[in-house]
Amino acid sequence: MHAATSLSLIPPGTGGVRDYAAIVGGSIRAPVRELSAQTDTRGWSGDVLLLHFSGYGYHKRGVPSWLLEELTSLRERFRVFGVVFHELYASGPPWRSAFWLSGMQRRIARELAGQADFWLTNRELAGQWLREQAPEAPHRVLPVFSNVGEPAAADHEREASIVVFGSAGIRAPAYAWNDGEIFRFAKRHGLRIDDIGAPLQDAALSSRLAQEGVRVRGMLPAAQVSQALSNARHGVLAYPADYVGKSGIFAAYASHGTCPILLWKGLAPHDGMQPNVEYAAGFDALERRPALDPRAIGRAARLWYEPHCIAAHAAALQALSSETRA
Repeated sequence: MHAATSLSLIPPGTGGVRDYAAIVGGSIRAPVRELSAQTDTRGWSGDVLLLHFSGYGYHKRGVPSWLLEELTSLRERFRVFGVVFHELYASGPPWRSAFWLSGMQRRIARELAGQADFWLTNRELAGQWLREQAPEAPHRVLPVFSNVGEPAAADHEREASIVVFGSAGIRAPAYAWNDGEIFRFAKRHGLRIDDIGAPLQDAALSSRLAQEGVRVRGMLPAAQVSQALSNARHGVLAYPADYVGKSGIFAAYASHGTCPILLWKGLAPHDGMQPNVEYAAGFDALERRPALDPRAIGRAARLWYEPHCIAAHAAALQALSSETRA
C-alpha cells in the first residue's frame, strides 16, 4: 500500500461509525481503512492518523487491548494522531457483563486519550470525562451529524405521518413503550406510521405492526430516508437524553426539521437541548394544554443541529490537526 496523507481507522463491519467516518473522511481527505487484530498495517504511514473508537467494534466484549499496542506502533509512522470517541465504556447492573468489564474498558479509553494529540467526542458528559484524562490535548465536543442527508430547507408543511427509523434493536422499544402508546397516539391524531429499517426480530411485534396498519418500508437508500423524514411530522426514538448526542437517528430527525419525540423516563437538559423545546418529551407532551407545536419543535431541533453539521465536524477535525502541528 502506498503511503497516504491521512487515514481514518474504523472497526470491521457496517453501522453508524463506518457511515460517520466515510462521510467526514471524504471531507478531510482521510480515506477509511478497516482495522482488526489481523490487519497488516506495515505499509501505513503519512500525516494524520484518525482513529474512530467504539470498543465493541474492535472486540466482542469491548476490550480491544491489542489496539493499544498496534497504535503505539502506528503513531511512530504518522505526524499526528487523533481519536474520535464515538463511545467510551459500557455500564450497567452487576448481573450484566458490562458492569464487570467497565474497568478494563475505561483503562483502554483512558490510554487512548493519553496517546492522542487531539480528540473529538459527541456528548458533553463524555467530554468531561476525557478532559480529566487528557486535559492538555486540543479537543471538541460535537453531537453527531445526520448520515442520511442535510436538506437545505426544512421548515415546511408536513404529511400526517410518524417515522420510526433505525436498527431493529432501536426501533422495537419505540413500539413497546407504554404498551404500544405510539399506535394509540397515531390513531387519535390521524397519523400514518412509517417503519424504516431492517426487519424487526420480534415476530409478535411485527404482527402487531401489521395489525395496526403500519407502513413497513424496510431498508431504504439514504435519499429515500431523507425524503420520508422531510415529509414526516414526527420522528420517534426511545433513548436517554444524555446519550442523544451520539444518536445518528436523532441527528437525522433534527437535520430534517422533523419533530423528534423522545421516549424515556427522567428526560432533562443535555448537550444544549431542552425537553419540549428541541424535542417532545413523550407523546403526552404533544397533547397537554397548551399543546406543543410540532413545527416549532422541528424548527428548534434544526437550529440546534446546524452548528454540528457535516461541514462543522470536518472543519473541527481540520482545525484540531492544525492546532497539533502548530
